[in-house]
Amino acid sequence: MENKKDNEVIIHLKQALSHLDEALHASIRLIRDDPASKNTIGFLWEQFLGTFFGRVRTIGKENKINLLNLISFARLKKF
Repeated sequence: MENKKDNEVIIHLKQALSHLDEALHASIRLIRDDPASKNTIGFLWEQFLGTFFGRVRTIGKENKINLLNLISFARLKKF
């Protein structure tokens, strides 16, 4: 999996992970500083994850490729 197109995917996923790490840390800081913000932060994460999975499903259907079927959710439980 080390060709140019694979590297493009890897780069984008690493950037996305970096942004998610920042959002996670910001969420934790905000909840620690203001426990009342817990519900708001939870709602934001629900919206984000719902939008993300919705896009994966929609774009997959448009292209007839189910990306979620490529993922072993059993292996994800190990993390």
